[in-house]
Amino acid sequence: MNEQFLPHAPALGADRFPFHVEEYGGGDAICILLHGFGEGGYVWRDLAPRLPKKYRSIIVDFRGHGNSREDPTANYSVETYSGDVRNLINSGNYNNVTIIGHSLGAGVAIRVAAAAPHTVSNLILVDWPLSTTWTAHDNIFSQFHEQCDGYNSLAEYAAWILDRRPLTHPRMLRHIVGNALRETAGGKFALKADRRVTEIFGKISTDTNNPQDLLHRISCRTLLVRGKGSAILSKKEALSIVEMLKDGHLCEISGAGHAVMVDDPDQFADAVNQFLLGSRT
Repeated sequence: MNEQFLPHAPALGADRFPFHVEEYGGGDAICILLHGFGEGGYVWRDLAPRLPKKYRSIIVDFRGHGNSREDPTANYSVETYSGDVRNLINSGNYNNVTIIGHSLGAGVAIRVAAAAPHTVSNLILVDWPLSTTWTAHDNIFSQFHEQCDGYNSLAEYAAWILDRRPLTHPRMLRHIVGNALRETAGGKFALKADRRVTEIFGKISTDTNNPQDLLHRISCRTLLVRGKGSAILSKKEALSIVEMLKDGHLCEISGAGHAVMVDDPDQFADAVNQFLLGSRT
């Protein structure tokens, strides 16, 4: 682990289940970073040191992901994760919070921002769609299960990433290969994730919170970042999402697909910092 990243005592969800968080920086303003489905906080390792110095970053591993434990009850849902983040904010007595969330993490972020409008002052949603096609679901599931099945070496995993996700930046490839996998008892390397987290998608379809209603309830400055090559979020849908927000802004990153911060970390960091410093992106 980079010595500048500080492991944090396990945070506790509303049901007292512990999840892993990691901190960077010593500023007074809090920035909470939320990863996407099947990933981990390592996707933010490049961004956290590049945020304005006034920020202290808190990088979350959702339960069942990354370095967090598997929940024996498989209590995995957007609502559960939102409750975990709200409990993190309340237990730390944090105010003036910025939340950056990618995909699943963005879905969590909008629920937190809608529930705590006086606490969340900036929101950055990274390639988050209102809905996902079944074709995209199938692709996400297929890649997730391949990673859970494991690889014979880290080099094999790196080759798999470059084949499936060719836009991945070399610097981010090192972050992913070095942090995404655990060694199994059989000597293979498999994704740090509980296979049962796929249940999240079934629960989204029965979620009583309408995402459009949530967007209308968000009052803070909000930036939607879209990868121009995204197969998940179209330009048309991105514009409609921004229109639903009280103070919404759209930024497109030219060299990126869905995993914007992984594909073009430099342009992504520039866009985030311009927004956080008050500039129009």
